[in-house]
Amino acid sequence: MNFLNIKKYLPLLASITAGLVLGILISNLLLQENEQKEEGHLDKENLITSFNSAVKKASPAVVNIYSEMLVNKKNRNLFFSDRFNSIFGKNNTRVQSSLGSGVIFSSDGYILTNQHVIGDVSIGITVELSDGRKKEASIVGIDKGTDLAVLKIDQEDEVPSMEIGNSDNLKIGDIVLAIGNPYGLGKSVSMGIVSATGREFNNPYSDYIQTDASINMGNSGGALIDTSGRLIGINTFIRSSSGGSEGIGLAIPSVTVLGIINDLIQFGEVKRGWLGFGIDRRSLSLNNALVVSNVYPAGPAEKGGLLAGDVITGINDQKSSYSLLFKEFARSKPGKEIKMKILRGDSEIELSIITSTTNG
Repeated sequence: MNFLNIKKYLPLLASITAGLVLGILISNLLLQENEQKEEGHLDKENLITSFNSAVKKASPAVVNIYSEMLVNKKNRNLFFSDRFNSIFGKNNTRVQSSLGSGVIFSSDGYILTNQHVIGDVSIGITVELSDGRKKEASIVGIDKGTDLAVLKIDQEDEVPSMEIGNSDNLKIGDIVLAIGNPYGLGKSVSMGIVSATGREFNNPYSDYIQTDASINMGNSGGALIDTSGRLIGINTFIRSSSGGSEGIGLAIPSVTVLGIINDLIQFGEVKRGWLGFGIDRRSLSLNNALVVSNVYPAGPAEKGGLLAGDVITGINDQKSSYSLLFKEFARSKPGKEIKMKILRGDSEIELSIITSTTNG
């Protein structure tokens, strides 16, 4: 009799159980949906939609530079032209105008720009500050090796200067901003990422930051900044088949810049160390190996015991790489000791090279 009563209520119990299960499932789904909405809300709150604060911090220290320089006139009939001009004393130069950008790195009026912006023979440089004032600038020093120049304007009151960051901390994919004066239009900002670091291009001192931030004519000497508004590079040139920006811009790293600034202000030129050996490019490209191709007679490398054919495996207690070798070379001053581990045949040898001046 009891069994029959229980059987009678089984459908009701099943319905109640199914309802409970369905309710639990719906509650879990609603809970998950609310969590996703909260996460999405947090993501939107954390998403950076503007770099205005970085630009406001750095932009006042970026200046426009207008220069006039003497350049040689080009003539297809160079032989006849040179003879004619030498006979009659004709001047074979002309005045050329140039525009570019610069960065104030010291509040007492020191400005950093590219050497090619002011030319080899400058006859006048005008700097336009962010407030519109125009000042005549003098050349403190130039370094053709890195294409950098330091200028100075006479200023009674302090001018805005830019904080210099550490370019060695940059990572591929970091967001960067380029500030400059493209085509003379006035101060402009473009955004991109760090595409590569340690780029070399037709320059033994090059260690460029590559970026896809838009860099055009007039941007040379301008600032490449991080999202905190700190200078991490000086925009220098672009690789382009059209002459305009195609997403390959190159900037001189701030760490390289810092080493140049002090020498230019103190000496008017850069004092560099010289190692006195070359690296085999074929071995470098095929095997990423630093094989010594030649050693200059009576140079620092020869005095330190380095031989052609040696394989460099360590530099200053770090695993060797071309970028590390470049950094040690580019940043070294005469008299600096550079320690090396080399592989000579089956033997590993430790050497020390004392850098000398670049003229030997």
